[in-house]
Amino acid sequence: MSVGKKKVLVISYYFPPLGMAGVQRMAKFVKYLPTFGWEPVVLTVKDIEYFAKDPSLLDDIPKDIKVFKTGSFDPLRVSLLLKKLFKEKRNSKRKATYTKGFSLLAPWIFFPDSKIGWLPFALAKGLSIVKKEKIDLIFSSSPPPTAHLVAHYLKILTGKKWVADFRDLLFGYGYKHCPTFFHRVLKEKTKNLIFKNSDRIITENDKIADRVKGKNFRVCDIDVIPNGYDQEDFSFQPEEKKEYFKIVYCGSLSPDSKPEPFFGALSDLIKEGKSKGSKIKFVHVGNFFGIDLDHLVKKYRLAESVLRVGYLPHKRALKEMTSADLLLILVSEEKDSENIIPGKIFEYLYSKKPILAVVPPSGAIGEMVRRFKRGRVISPKNTNEIKEAIRSFLLRKEELPLLEEKDIMIFQRRYLTSRLAQIFDNLLG
Repeated sequence: MSVGKKKVLVISYYFPPLGMAGVQRMAKFVKYLPTFGWEPVVLTVKDIEYFAKDPSLLDDIPKDIKVFKTGSFDPLRVSLLLKKLFKEKRNSKRKATYTKGFSLLAPWIFFPDSKIGWLPFALAKGLSIVKKEKIDLIFSSSPPPTAHLVAHYLKILTGKKWVADFRDLLFGYGYKHCPTFFHRVLKEKTKNLIFKNSDRIITENDKIADRVKGKNFRVCDIDVIPNGYDQEDFSFQPEEKKEYFKIVYCGSLSPDSKPEPFFGALSDLIKEGKSKGSKIKFVHVGNFFGIDLDHLVKKYRLAESVLRVGYLPHKRALKEMTSADLLLILVSEEKDSENIIPGKIFEYLYSKKPILAVVPPSGAIGEMVRRFKRGRVISPKNTNEIKEAIRSFLLRKEELPLLEEKDIMIFQRRYLTSRLAQIFDNLLG
């Protein structure tokens, strides 16, 4: 495979058979890079304790791609090893207590993130790979930021060019709270180290790029390559029409995507009995954490209207998506939430289904839904407007313009990977 192809070392902690959008981003890059003259060699971690696993994503990885996995001292890896060692039985209450306690202690103990225990293993293996595989370029993706530190030290030790991919803000979400002044100073120094020494920076959306530009003097060295959709993932027969109005939400429910405003609106609509006899089903495809979903369903008396199917393999999740009458996106109005663009939005667009976006109106998701005229954008604070929007979609009052594939081709995974390959080519001259 390597004949006539340049080689890129892809450093990604999250990689198949793990699931979620960040994993899909890297899997699709690895899938299509060989088409554009680049042979990826992957460096990732061995099996870890993780809440979302999707072995079906391994089908995206060409059989002749080399994937190197290393050990790690990070909590997710250690937790799995201890469970295997003591054959621990699952205890949801104990696990919830552990998770909460760990989330409080992690910012104090680990820096720049809880995966720092992977660094010595990944660095040692990375040096071996660069030498034996004759690597031409290094490509790392975060979160976690530790992946960029691995790439940084590999660049120093090998002299190879380095491209850094930011799927989120460098210290966003789990990294945004610094327990002490010392942690805050160290965070800024780590940011500057990565921004200054990477040869090219890629971000997942314009909002993140703008934030990076505000802290980095090399403005011209930032490219935006969004997530996207893969046509090949939609090669299945659509489900038959259901007898009820189906609202589908794909993704995790958490404090960053609280369902309560939507649940309140849906509950009010059902109480009013103005659905003209139509049944409404809300289908959640994915996990939930940090919220008591059982309590919310009970609180709003939605037991008969909420169907939780859990985390599904990617193509099965897409099948649920394409069977929907209305697709839902939820983003809470928290700090930095306007920067969030869930990977599913591009697959939502490709499905050509109407979208109800309960998100910060001025954020990146709202801009995208309005740009393609795919539905309604409503603040999570406006329960009445959410309710009226659901009613409008239910009664088929929302007429959306025809969306053709040529309108969204810029989000094809194959095309996006061609842009990444072009950046690689330009760096090597």
